[in-house]
Amino acid sequence: MKYFLSGLLAIGLSLAATASFAADARNVSVVNETGYAIKFLGFNAPDDGMDEWDNELDKVLQNQASTYVEFDDDDEGCVWNIRVDWQNYDESVLWKNVNLCKFNVLRLRYDPGTKTTSFVAE
Repeated sequence: MKYFLSGLLAIGLSLAATASFAADARNVSVVNETGYAIKFLGFNAPDDGMDEWDNELDKVLQNQASTYVEFDDDDEGCVWNIRVDWQNYDESVLWKNVNLCKFNVLRLRYDPGTKTTSFVAE
């Protein structure tokens, strides 16, 4: 019986380890807490330049909505630039050199007093 329980424990630990390695450390949930709709959410590597962006959104990300961004195996590194474009506003917000491997949730916020957009990483 002792060997049976030890075997079950070993199988359980190996399954848990496999599941934790399956998710890319850069994958992130983005939560829009700005009060405004977002039409474009892009990530690019710092070496890609500022002209190469792919929109990660299938549709407009409304205020208080969230989306999950998954990275491909071809993508390299933890540090990325993040760009946000608003649905009814012509300017973009850009954060450079954000280490995505340090958090799982990115909460986008806007402060109307200072007119600045920021993010909180969790």
